[in-house]
Amino acid sequence: MNGWDLFTWFNCAVLAGTAIVIFGFFLKDARSILTGDRSDLDDDGQVDVLRDADPEPFLEDLEPALEVLDRS
Repeated sequence: MNGWDLFTWFNCAVLAGTAIVIFGFFLKDARSILTGDRSDLDDDGQVDVLRDADPEPFLEDLEPALEVLDRS
């Protein structure tokens, strides 16, 4: 077995290990969704990502683009 074979087997083991960890996180999240015990809900029981986000950083990024559009 040469170095490339060892490198390949090592990378396969690392990727398999991380896949198992990610699948475990998925199962944990899926169980909380199925049981209704979700931590990402607001007080009203809905997920409001856009309403809860702070719009200021996004508007600051849009200002240069809006200035270009105003000039044309």
